[in-house]
Amino acid sequence: MAGHRITGLVGAAMAALFLPAMPALAQEGLAGLVNPEQEAEIYCVYDILSQSGDTYTIADVFVDPDATDEDIEAADEILSLAIEECMDAYEWTETVREYAAVIGIHGSVIDVVTADLLAEGVEQEHIQAIFDVLDLLDEEDMEVFRSPDWLSDRRFQKRMNRSLVAAGIPNEPAVLENSLLVMESAILSVEAIVDWMLEAPPVTADAAKPSGGGSKKSKSARAGSNGTPAARAPKLELVSTGTGWYVADGGLIVTNGHVVEGCKAMRLKNGADLEMVSVSDGEDLALLRGATSVRPLQIRNTRNVKLAEDVLVAGYPLGSILGSGINVTVGTVSSLTGGGDTKRFQFTAPVQPGNSGGPVLDMSGNVIGVVVAKLNAMTVQDQYGDIPQNVNFGIALPSLLEFLDENDIDYSRKASADKLDKVDLAELARASTVLLECYQ
Repeated sequence: MAGHRITGLVGAAMAALFLPAMPALAQEGLAGLVNPEQEAEIYCVYDILSQSGDTYTIADVFVDPDATDEDIEAADEILSLAIEECMDAYEWTETVREYAAVIGIHGSVIDVVTADLLAEGVEQEHIQAIFDVLDLLDEEDMEVFRSPDWLSDRRFQKRMNRSLVAAGIPNEPAVLENSLLVMESAILSVEAIVDWMLEAPPVTADAAKPSGGGSKKSKSARAGSNGTPAARAPKLELVSTGTGWYVADGGLIVTNGHVVEGCKAMRLKNGADLEMVSVSDGEDLALLRGATSVRPLQIRNTRNVKLAEDVLVAGYPLGSILGSGINVTVGTVSSLTGGGDTKRFQFTAPVQPGNSGGPVLDMSGNVIGVVVAKLNAMTVQDQYGDIPQNVNFGIALPSLLEFLDENDIDYSRKASADKLDKVDLAELARASTVLLECYQ
């Protein structure tokens, strides 16, 4: 595994992996242990890598035994820049920087490897099965994963593979190998979080540095004119999440209107505030603006989808269960109307709560719709005695284009021609799709 010979900050992060940890807390993750501001700090490096699309660069170096010194140096520089950006907002010790690097590295590995598995046809429930097996590991097995020696321990690998296959993972060498990499990275990243919290609890937003960098504010700078603490605005709480995607230069993001409904503040996962630009009166669409140089997605140069065409959906479903990494699913257009509504279309790519507002892409990588809803399976079961499978709805192109034109958005359109490889398509979606947080 080439990642164990990365130099500089990455090398320091590798050393941090073997600090003492608390397995019981590690298995519990962050549930109930941190508030949203602390979570934003903990995942700061990972979120920057994810939003910039650099997770592949980091993960490839870590898992590729043939990575060159130039590849390693490039990954080290990317990681260093992400850490520096986070330190513009937070004051970190050297040890905390190492923990942040570990989380960034192994979060990238989990993100990339699971996305690749999904793109190769592995089902979402099989991805979840990896973590189900992980939950059953005892301390002895976790200790083996903490050392790179497990890579040469064939007996251990065979035992883990048997557990994975019993949980439903396809009995294919490449799938099993990648599943073990996910398990290793999950253990190491969570234990880095626990060690970080034991060493020094994460800084809250009130204690963070100003976003422009510089030294921490002095007591007098934070106080009122009479020397007493200045009044603080009521603290906002994270109440829901959704998905958005960059549609034009200038940080313009499309999402659903119901994603932003009732929100006093909208933020990216890294804590960056978003400006509300427009919410459609007639369609479930909204437009946000944030500061970014992310390349926007292009919209297909036709007026609608085609029946039975393949699609890919990108988003951040079930964040409390699946984490903050992007999720991609594939399916087909199953109807040109959504329950008789010509402004909607129906597709089979699975979606969950949190997918709302995400892009629906064709196989050329062009946007052909916006995820808006899924059929309520329990309601249908109550009425008809059967559970519907993969009945999901998207806002059709004419409605999306009308909304963008009404707001004078300078979006780009492109004809769909050559199909992309699913891995390349997933990376294209990943680079321009973001997790949105609603605060009230």
